[in-house]
Amino acid sequence: MRKAALALVAVLVVALTGCSHDAGSAGASADRLPDVSLASLTGGPAVDLGSLRGPTVVNLWAQWCHPCRRELPIYEQFFRLHGTAVPVVGIDWQDTQPDRARQLAADSKVSYPLVVDRDPKVQAHALPRLVLIDSHGKIAYQEYVEIKSLGQLEKLVEDHLGVTL
Repeated sequence: MRKAALALVAVLVVALTGCSHDAGSAGASADRLPDVSLASLTGGPAVDLGSLRGPTVVNLWAQWCHPCRRELPIYEQFFRLHGTAVPVVGIDWQDTQPDRARQLAADSKVSYPLVVDRDPKVQAHALPRLVLIDSHGKIAYQEYVEIKSLGQLEKLVEDHLGVTL
């Protein structure tokens, strides 16, 4: 009975907090992503996070994170509609199974750049994590949130990056 109660508590914690997976590595200063270059997950060019200038949408995700899996198609939809004005970069965060991550990206038809942060350089305490970068390369907004609709993501971008979509 006690094991069942503990298992239920564990399931509730994950359900309420998303995919929590603490990383002890230092990330960026509080207002910027770290100045590191991350290799592509899918064979494209590496991305230097420190050089990103916005408006840019950054999504931290992993294939083991169920909310992340659900929201990938929404980020793809945003990218197809608005990617020329507001680029999207996905960071496969602390994921030890890159083949599964690549397969998920393919299944989700993701076409925006995906990079790998296996030994985390980007600080995070849970997934999924949304980071919005302004024109100066500063973090204008960040939240641990599952994006559930295109409208939700568009509103966050408009409100925090000052763009009209």
